[in-house]
Amino acid sequence: MAPALSIVIVNWNAADELRRCLTALRREPHDEVELIVVDNGSTDDSLHVTRKAWPDAVVVALPENVGFADGCNRGIAASRAPWVLTLNNDTEVRPGFLRIVKEAVASAPDDVGMIQPRILLRGRGRLNSTGVLVHKDGSAHDRDFDAPLDARREPGEVLCITAGAGLYRRRMLEETRLRDGYFDPSFFMYFEDVDVGWRCRLAGWNASYMPDASVEHAFQASSRRKGKHFVTTQCMLNRVRTLGKNASVRMILRSLPRTASELLWLLQHGGGTALARWLRAVGGALRQRGWVTELARVDRRTLELRWMRSKAG
Repeated sequence: MAPALSIVIVNWNAADELRRCLTALRREPHDEVELIVVDNGSTDDSLHVTRKAWPDAVVVALPENVGFADGCNRGIAASRAPWVLTLNNDTEVRPGFLRIVKEAVASAPDDVGMIQPRILLRGRGRLNSTGVLVHKDGSAHDRDFDAPLDARREPGEVLCITAGAGLYRRRMLEETRLRDGYFDPSFFMYFEDVDVGWRCRLAGWNASYMPDASVEHAFQASSRRKGKHFVTTQCMLNRVRTLGKNASVRMILRSLPRTASELLWLLQHGGGTALARWLRAVGGALRQRGWVTELARVDRRTLELRWMRSKAG
């Protein structure tokens, strides 16, 4: 019998964090739940930790680090449930999480394809995310980041969700899958969830916020190991990818000052290599823009006017 929920965790050399994540999940009643761990070529004992903490887990062991986005693709492809929970390896679910999640997906309206649990900053007593905000210049950030824990207690609609702890309906993922995968592998990590959520919104799917289910998150535990400018570089390149694929021409034009400023920063810190990466990002986005247009059931400008505001707004 197929499980009710599949959990996909992408891991790279984070055995201690992964052990903590799996231990918290294992404490929950996990009947009708399948776990898929995608290991991106770890050289520590992550695989041993997985098999010891969750013996019947599906392990997708890759020979190299393909990134979070393509790691999610591999995990989703190996999963079977009608809903998939993508979960960072540096998260820890709070008691009752799986029960609440299973109840939520069982009762979700047919047009809801994404559900956002409440994500907390581990050890800080503050919120990490209650969904994703996208601004008129194409930048994005977690809604309610660093807000007090008692903020945003009511459920409601959001633009899209963060894949650090997010629920995706399989039917939506299959219907909106592009030729390169559910998530765009070229993103590696960061903005891949904004890209997917934006595309699914254009295809007519909705997203909701579920405050009763909470997850604690160590926040950027993996990316801090990738170097000083890694996060900034990834976000700049992937913002351009996301805009080129999903935004209206008007929004792309309005975002040009930010795009020019970020390109200058990339040139200053990465030279010709950064320029080549930026050009590949733009070219790839334009190549995929037509694919997104074919899926769209909602006008790009209509979606932007409803959800995307200036940072001060």
